[in-house]
Amino acid sequence: MYRPSVCTGHYRLFAVAIRIEPAMQEDAQRRFGSNAFGDNNGNSMSPCDFEFTFESSMLMIEPDFDEISDVASLSDMSLSESVQNYPELFGRTYHAFHAGSYAFPNDELEQERLAIQHLAMQRLMGEKLFFAPVSAEAPPRYILDLATGIGDWPVEIADEFPDSQIIATDLSPIQPITVPPNVRFYIEDSTEPWDFPYKFDFVHTRLTGGCWADFETQIVAQAFAALKPGGWFESQEVDCNISCDDGTLDPNGPIVKWINDLMVAAEKLNRPVLLGPILKQAYERVGFVDVQQRVYKMPLNPWPKDRLLKQVGLLWGANILKGLSAFSYQLLHHGFNRSATEIEVSLVDVRRDLNDTRIHSYMPTFVVWGRKPYPNEVQ
Repeated sequence: MYRPSVCTGHYRLFAVAIRIEPAMQEDAQRRFGSNAFGDNNGNSMSPCDFEFTFESSMLMIEPDFDEISDVASLSDMSLSESVQNYPELFGRTYHAFHAGSYAFPNDELEQERLAIQHLAMQRLMGEKLFFAPVSAEAPPRYILDLATGIGDWPVEIADEFPDSQIIATDLSPIQPITVPPNVRFYIEDSTEPWDFPYKFDFVHTRLTGGCWADFETQIVAQAFAALKPGGWFESQEVDCNISCDDGTLDPNGPIVKWINDLMVAAEKLNRPVLLGPILKQAYERVGFVDVQQRVYKMPLNPWPKDRLLKQVGLLWGANILKGLSAFSYQLLHHGFNRSATEIEVSLVDVRRDLNDTRIHSYMPTFVVWGRKPYPNEVQ
């Protein structure tokens, strides 16, 4: 049974973004000059939408050697009691519905981080919410967003498609109460069988590493079944397997050790965090056609010389630093039986290196979309 939150009126999810943006701009302009967020005429920078593959030579991001600095600090409906009575661990709160199935918190600090994360993704992708060929000329009637978090994606896409009905689900009721009239939020575990009363034209996931035991069977296959023929499914995932093109990232250093520990712990808990590299193959195995893939580089701090990528790195670095403890507590505690003190001690050097713009590291970011074929296309 789906349990809706109250969704009336109209709302633009900019509360946290408005609080963040001035701080980000002031700090970036102090460090990188008055044009840090635009060209010499004050215009917003156009996106650098490039692709790379692991099989061929990668496009290098040019580091900014003129500025070695730290990552900027960004200042930092009736639901049942069982859903809202959040368990607490390490001073953070976690979802109560199907408690323990997701390793990361849902408190205010985490919601602020999710807002920064959304901004970084939007900047990296040229402010695109999706890449599937869905258009306003033939708008989708029903859209589904899974693991929606604070609901920024469905709220924004509701403005783009005002005549569409958008359903967004999550384990935690942390979405806004007042939203566009065509958005509905539901508390739901998407790993369980879906029972929506209609078929969708577009299904979307973004940044869901650690949410699923098996993304292909639990999500891709269910999305295929839930779509109308001709409908589109799209996934946008940042690969936490940190990469570097110029040897400035120590393969035995704190960042790599931390990430490797998180990946091992996530596998132990049957919640793998590496989704990006398997997306395209999963889509194709399930039966999607016209499957496309784009791969971006998400800088871990503002080390790139390119102004847009510097902005992205500023945001993503703040996102990682703000969530560093939250990413680590549950996984490292349950995966390796480490105490909070042990975890925090291990993160000291990780924070230092994440702040170091002499380390030119990035996270490969995958966008994959595919179409459910029409019956006459199936052999």
